[in-house]
Amino acid sequence: MDRVEGASCGASAERERWMAYQAKSALEVQLDVLGALMLRDMRTRFGGTMWGYCIAVGWPCAHILVIAGFYAIRHMPVPIGDSIALFAVSGLSPYIVLNYMSRKMMEGPMQNKQLIYFPQVKFFDVVMSRAIVEICTSSLSIFLVFFVVACFGAHVFPQNSYAFCESMLLALCFAMSMGFLNVFISQMFPPWQIGTIVPTLLMYFTSGAIFVTEAMPAVIYEYVQWNPLMHIVKVCRSAFYPGYGADASILYVLMVSGTLAMIGLLGVRFVVPRFLN
Repeated sequence: MDRVEGASCGASAERERWMAYQAKSALEVQLDVLGALMLRDMRTRFGGTMWGYCIAVGWPCAHILVIAGFYAIRHMPVPIGDSIALFAVSGLSPYIVLNYMSRKMMEGPMQNKQLIYFPQVKFFDVVMSRAIVEICTSSLSIFLVFFVVACFGAHVFPQNSYAFCESMLLALCFAMSMGFLNVFISQMFPPWQIGTIVPTLLMYFTSGAIFVTEAMPAVIYEYVQWNPLMHIVKVCRSAFYPGYGADASILYVLMVSGTLAMIGLLGVRFVVPRFLN
C-alpha cells in the first residue's frame, strides 16, 4: 500500500514538474516572439537596416527643432520665460510621444499582418511589440532633443525632475491607451488610419503645446480642459517653470487613459479575432 501511495505521489510530482516546464517553455516562446517582432520592426524602418532606426529616433527630434527654429527666426515672443527652446521642448515633448506612439501602434498589425498566420505569433504580440519599440524610440528621441538643444547652449534641464518624469509617464500611458483604441478601430474600420489625424491634431492645437491655454477666452478654456494632453503639457511645463500648471489634473488623465485602454484591449481581445476569422 505504501509503495502504491509513494508511486502515486512520485507521478504527481513528476506531472507538476512537467506542467511547470511546459508553462516556462510557453513563456520563453512568447518572449522570443516579442523579441523577434521588435527586432523586425527596428530593422524595417527607413531602408531596412539598423541604421534606419536612427532616423526613426531622430525624426521626432527634428519635429521639435524645426518648430523651435521657426519661432526663433520669426522672433516671436515667448509666452513664459525668455527661452523659446525651453518653451518648445516643454510643450512639444508630450505631443511627440502621443503622436508617434499612437499612430505607429496602429500601423503595426497592418504592416505585420502576414506574420499573424504563424501559430506562434498572436495578434496581441504584434501590438505589444510595436508598443515596446515605440516606448524605446520615444525615450531616445526626447533624450536626443535635450542633448541637441543643450549643445546649442540652451539650458533645458528641468528644475523639478520628478514632475518631468511624471509627465513623460503620463504621456506614455495616454499614448499607449490611444494606440490600443486606434488598433481596435482601424481593424474594424481601416480608413481610421487616416481619420485618426483629425482628433490628434485637435488635441495638439488645444493642448497649449505652442502657446499657453490660459490666454484663451474663458468660454473656450472650459472646453479645452477636457483635453487630456493639455493637462500632460501643463505637468511637463511645471517641471521647467515652477508654479505653472497648478490646475493640471493627473487623476483625470489616468482615468481617461484607463478607459480608452480598457475599450481598446477588450476590442482587441474579443472583437478583432472574430472579425479576422
